[in-house]
Amino acid sequence: MEIEDWRLRIDEMNDTLIGLLNKRAACATEIGKIKKQKGLPVLDVAREEAVLALVAEKAEKAAGPLSGESMRRIFKAIMEETRKVEE
Repeated sequence: MEIEDWRLRIDEMNDTLIGLLNKRAACATEIGKIKKQKGLPVLDVAREEAVLALVAEKAEKAAGPLSGESMRRIFKAIMEETRKVEE
């Protein structure tokens, strides 16, 4: 394959990622509503740490080009941005 073919594949995956991230954010919005009703804080440090640890572990087991720590940083950014829609 040529570089443009690879770029087209990446563009298609970006479209998929955008859709999935928006679905994830929609779920977070619903969680935010429930937290508000129950008087819970938006940030649940224990849950966030558990998710990050699991993501890192799964990434290491997958043995892909991105390390567990890389995935941890990516998901940390996703959660930080998603938390904003929970408020």
